[in-house]
Amino acid sequence: MKNSVTSTSLIILSSLFLFSCNSSDPTSEQSEETKQSETIDSTSEAKSTEEVSSEETETDDEDNVLAKGEFDDQLELAIGDTGRVDTLSGAYGVTVDRVELLEDIDGELPELDHFLLVTYTVQNIGDEDLDAREAVDSLESTHRLEGSGYSDNAQYYDQFNAIEGMLAPDEQVTGEALYSAYDSEEYFLRVTDGLVGSGAAKNQIRFSFQKGDIE
Repeated sequence: MKNSVTSTSLIILSSLFLFSCNSSDPTSEQSEETKQSETIDSTSEAKSTEEVSSEETETDDEDNVLAKGEFDDQLELAIGDTGRVDTLSGAYGVTVDRVELLEDIDGELPELDHFLLVTYTVQNIGDEDLDAREAVDSLESTHRLEGSGYSDNAQYYDQFNAIEGMLAPDEQVTGEALYSAYDSEEYFLRVTDGLVGSGAAKNQIRFSFQKGDIE
């Protein structure tokens, strides 16, 4: 009888011990925590990969806008020369045919020291139609390369032949641009620096001439 009771007690104690081990298995809990941690890490890594991919796409788009154009910079042009410019709106060639200094326009005095009257010939050298007005508006006059320049105002005066209209490929037009100017021994005509910096113009052109060269 004693053996029977002893055996029964041992069986009950063994069952309780096994149940206790199974219900508080630290290895099982640790495994579950590891799986949850791995899931969070995987999600974070996926988000980071998507963010990097998005940033790379934005950088590629910026690089495409700022990509080098068809023409190199042309910085040593003079009166009579032709500069070629590649822009987001098209490609054009511009020739400085003539430059004059005016002290007044029918009695109207300049805001600065002089009016600078420039005769341009603009040619569409691209494959699409070109707005000649936009081409001239991309140019500016200055007497200091480090400073900002002045834009064309010829379209506001009836007595000048302002450059306007659309040009088909290979078509050209000759007209005048009028700039305000300080008195200086040297003057420059160039693509507006801001257009080159933003990538709207792919290259720079620069005409330089002395005051003695001006009619």
